Amino acid sequence: MSGVVTSLLVFAPPATAAPSQSGGICNGVTNQLAHRGTVQENLLKAAANKNAAVISQLQAERAQLQNSADSLTAQVASANKAITDLETQGAQLDAQLTAAGDQLATLQSQQAATQQAIAAAQDTLSKLAADKQAVQDQLAPLQSQLEAAQSATAQLKAQAQDAADQVAAKQAQISTAQGELATLQSTATQAADALAAKNAQIADAQAALATLTAESQAADAAVVTAGQAVTDAEAELQRLQDSGTAAQDALDAQTAKVADAKATLATLQASAASAADAVTAKNAAIATAQGELAALQAAATAAADAVTAQNAAMAQAQNDLAGLQSTADAAAAALADNAAKMAAAATDITSLQAQIATGNAAIAAKQSQLETAQGELTTLQASAATLQAQINDLNAQIAAINGNSSKKRALITERDTLQGQLVDVNSAITLKNAEISGYQGDLTALQSAVDSLNAQLQARQLDSSALQQQAAPLQAALDAANAAAAAKQGDIAALQAQLPALQAAVDAANAAATDKAQELSTLQGQLPGLQDAVTAAQAAVTAQEQVVSGLEAALPALTEGVAEAQAAIDAQQSVLQSLEGKLADAQNAAAAAKAAVEAKTAELAALTAELPGLQATVDATSAAVAAKQADLAALNTELDNLVASLAGINAQITAKEGDILALQGQVKPLLDQLNTLNGQASAADAQLANLQGQLSALDTQVTAAQATLRSLQAQKKANQDAVKTQQAVVIGLQDQLGSVQNQIKAIDGQIALGGCVA
Repeated sequence: MSGVVTSLLVFAPPATAAPSQSGGICNGVTNQLAHRGTVQENLLKAAANKNAAVISQLQAERAQLQNSADSLTAQVASANKAITDLETQGAQLDAQLTAAGDQLATLQSQQAATQQAIAAAQDTLSKLAADKQAVQDQLAPLQSQLEAAQSATAQLKAQAQDAADQVAAKQAQISTAQGELATLQSTATQAADALAAKNAQIADAQAALATLTAESQAADAAVVTAGQAVTDAEAELQRLQDSGTAAQDALDAQTAKVADAKATLATLQASAASAADAVTAKNAAIATAQGELAALQAAATAAADAVTAQNAAMAQAQNDLAGLQSTADAAAAALADNAAKMAAAATDITSLQAQIATGNAAIAAKQSQLETAQGELTTLQASAATLQAQINDLNAQIAAINGNSSKKRALITERDTLQGQLVDVNSAITLKNAEISGYQGDLTALQSAVDSLNAQLQARQLDSSALQQQAAPLQAALDAANAAAAAKQGDIAALQAQLPALQAAVDAANAAATDKAQELSTLQGQLPGLQDAVTAAQAAVTAQEQVVSGLEAALPALTEGVAEAQAAIDAQQSVLQSLEGKLADAQNAAAAAKAAVEAKTAELAALTAELPGLQATVDATSAAVAAKQADLAALNTELDNLVASLAGINAQITAKEGDILALQGQVKPLLDQLNTLNGQASAADAQLANLQGQLSALDTQVTAAQATLRSLQAQKKANQDAVKTQQAVVIGLQDQLGSVQNQIKAIDGQIALGGCVA
């Protein structure tokens, strides 16, 4: 810069002193010198005094000009120092710009790496989300099945509890019925025992009555015969013998009746056994029918369960089909969305390419303008150099000419003209530099815009490539979903085709169970008649047994009567001689016998009167026992049915619990996998959040670095503008200083000439 200042000082145009009012004096002095011998002395003194005043004025003007020169020199030095400071500041700004650019590049590199890490984390997160969704898709139906199985198990357990409660209640009823039956049987036994005892008492009373009657008759006969003479003893003996024969005949007849009654009893017992066998056979048939009915009901239940399972399978398949169709719809939507995104990306790419082409065209046009301006600047700089060379040459010529000749003045005028042209050219150069700076700024902005568009284009092309890469998997997913839906529809059709056969099996099983139930009802309807027949046969046997017992009970009395008759005959033979003595005894005995007969007759009447009540009690208790036995049999049948139902429910519970364990075995690993994926997703989310935080921080740092760079660039431009401004100021000051120095030089020359202009 000091060289520039020096050159400006060297080539500054010379100054011309202001015209003095002493022209006439200088001319007068010259004339005086030319005509020294003829001029008066006073005139010479006056001229000298006049020139001294001019010199004093010139010296004062020179002092002022010197002050101006000193001030201008100081200003030039200050401006040069300011330029030096600005250049130092510019160098510092260059270093800061370099550091800021390096920092910005580093931050942008870190930003790009962080964005890549974020993209990788997002990809990982997307994959984890897909894996998580897949696991959830597998887990959801299993959990639904598990909940359904648990609900079904709870229902079955409730049914089992109800059945168990019913079994317990039925067992309680059976226990109560058994207790009541035992009571009734005990009552019936007691009634039968009472009836038998009463019959025995009646038989005994009848036998005693017969004996007493015979004794009374014998006593009467004894009284009659005792009153007769001994002559009647033989007749009495004959009578006694006849009576013994009659007793023997009665005994024989009674024995025959007993044999006949036993034969009848055997027949009745055989009939009762046949009736009991018929009841047993009927019960066996009922039990068989009940077993067959249970089997048919189990078959009907199994068939109904098969239909229910088939319907459940169809419902599950339809649910699966809905899910598969939803998956297919989602896949189709994803494919369509991907296609739309690809189309949008293609549109964006085309638009960006068009914008880039427009930007490149603008850059080319701006570069053409810049090159034109730079060419014009080169021309202007060449013109300035030429003008400066001409001015330098003129300055050299002017400096070589002493005095103020017309040639020198012409050279000065020519130089001044060239300097004016140089000023114009320098102004044009300044304007052209400003124009070039503007073009360069525009070019930088255009290039930045094109770079931004290229970055957007590259990003959009990457997006388009990623979308195109996603298209094939999405299409494959759609094809797989459609295939799965078609397969599931085939499964549903197959299940629906199997359903009529299963329903027919249910109908057939239900019909068979209904027929068997009707058959069982018929058998159970026949059972009471057979049981009544058994009861009647048993009653007939019991009655016949009583008849036999009565007949057999009469045998001892008859046998005893025969023995007594024989004894009486013997006694009569032995006591015939003492009959008269015993007549009184016989009469007393006859009276006692009559009284005993009357008493026994009354007792027999009372016993006979009690017999119908006892028989009715026996019949009632027997009927109650039979009814209670029927109730007990029905309760046992119901208990068996309830136990069978409970066993079936327990079997279903066991099977359902097995299903639950199997489903839990399938659900647990999926839940573990889902928890693992959730943990990985949380870690990926945390990593993504951390990376996004880093990216935000880097964005802030990049923005700050870009702002710093722009600020430094603005400062650099301001510094350059300030340097140019200071340089222009220095040039102006140097021009002024040169002018002042030229004026001082002219004044010095004029003073040296005594105040006259050379």
